[in-house]
Amino acid sequence: MIVLITIPAILFAQILTGTTQAKSDAVKITNKQTLQFGVFASGTGGGKIIIAADGARSVTGTVTPLNFGMNYSAAILEIEAPAGSIISFINGPDAVLTGSNGGTMSMQIGRSNPPGPIYITNGSPAKTELDIGGILTVGNTVTSPPGNYSGSFYISFILE
Repeated sequence: MIVLITIPAILFAQILTGTTQAKSDAVKITNKQTLQFGVFASGTGGGKIIIAADGARSVTGTVTPLNFGMNYSAAILEIEAPAGSIISFINGPDAVLTGSNGGTMSMQIGRSNPPGPIYITNGSPAKTELDIGGILTVGNTVTSPPGNYSGSFYISFILE
């Protein structure tokens, strides 16, 4: 059984500011690359697929990673903010991914590189890259049947 998983979009709940509204208006966050888990077979018991912040993929349980030309990757965000800004971030709740043939999987936001908070040394238009991994919990073939799965996750950014 082959299951293809991708997360096509990242949504941001909010950008909070610890100083002035004008400063938060100068912050721009761009989704440069989506978090993708690639192609895999869930096996009889399922397990987890872990994408590290550096893009490396590992699996647990009965999940078998497959290389059928579908990429797996960490999410990459670009942050533009004034020099001297400090940006912290808080991960939202676990995301529920829904499948094209029914079924669901749960995705937890993983570690980031760099870990927060981020100190912006070069102001806009320079960009600071933030790489974010994820942990996908894959069920058995009944709860997570083959198909394309998608969903969104949320991160709040706090500008100080």
